[in-house]
Amino acid sequence: MASITLEYNARNSVANKIIDIIVSMDNIFKVKTHTSSKINLTRKAIEDVEKGNIITCESYDDYLNKTSEYA
Repeated sequence: MASITLEYNARNSVANKIIDIIVSMDNIFKVKTHTSSKINLTRKAIEDVEKGNIITCESYDDYLNKTSEYA
């Protein structure tokens, strides 16, 4: 199997769209990311919000109650 490494400006919308297209073709390409963990966490957080995977809290105590099951 051949491999390729791409370096791109993560703020470039065209580059991001192309990467998204490649990643979506998981039956053709196997994707390995080599970005920093902070970028990966930020990207995952953005994707979670876009998918509606959010928790709404009324107070800090409410936050602790709702997130304690994840700890």
